[in-house]
Amino acid sequence: MGALKKAEAIYRKIALHGHVSFVVRAAGRQHSPQILDVGCGSAALLALLKQRGFQVMGVDFSAEASRVAEVENGVRVMVGSLEDAAFPDESFDIVTLFHVMEHVPEPRTVLAEVARILKRDGAVVLQVPNIDSWQFKAFRSKWYGLDIPRHVIDYSKKAILTVLNDSGFEARRIKHFNLRDNAPALVSSLFPSLDPVSRAVRKQKHGTRESMAGSWLRHIVYLLLVICAYPIAILEAATGHGATLMIEAEKKL
Repeated sequence: MGALKKAEAIYRKIALHGHVSFVVRAAGRQHSPQILDVGCGSAALLALLKQRGFQVMGVDFSAEASRVAEVENGVRVMVGSLEDAAFPDESFDIVTLFHVMEHVPEPRTVLAEVARILKRDGAVVLQVPNIDSWQFKAFRSKWYGLDIPRHVIDYSKKAILTVLNDSGFEARRIKHFNLRDNAPALVSSLFPSLDPVSRAVRKQKHGTRESMAGSWLRHIVYLLLVICAYPIAILEAATGHGATLMIEAEKKL
């Protein structure tokens, strides 16, 4: 399975290109900006940003993800919640929360902590699934972006902008499309049995095994379907109803 893992790693780097570009633009011309990624997992994104000259740090609840981040990506990740980390005031130029806000029951509390640890001219970059998307309207409760029961709050553009505004932030940019999430969400909604994450969960929960040939076949079919879904995902994003919302917001002075 080594070759498959390497192929997945290459795909992740390609798929994260949009995230990297969005964050780099948010940093502007800052030299060696300090960035914190909340819910960073194994820190694949932070590793790419580190190569761009960012000073990187992550926070995640998973001790295993923290270990992988340090061993494989050379990134320090603190285990626990953002509040547990207790960073000093004005510690970071950028704080990112990719697919975090839909998991927290008190989003304004999280954003208040983000505002505290951001520098005066700092920015928050976040991403959430968009329930005003074509995909949600088509699939409703079966839409992959809902991820019930792990997601506790579903956001439209108006809702997430209201939360940001109430928390002392003003949106600078909104993007409705990215390579990693939009088209895969469509395919995973149509063919949930092919979704790589769901397959991994089933494997762990039920102890099921796949042959190498079967695993490769499912990955290849899934990838081909994702490629075919990109035109639809791009079209829905162009209308302002993309499956995800990626937002850069600055602190109000």
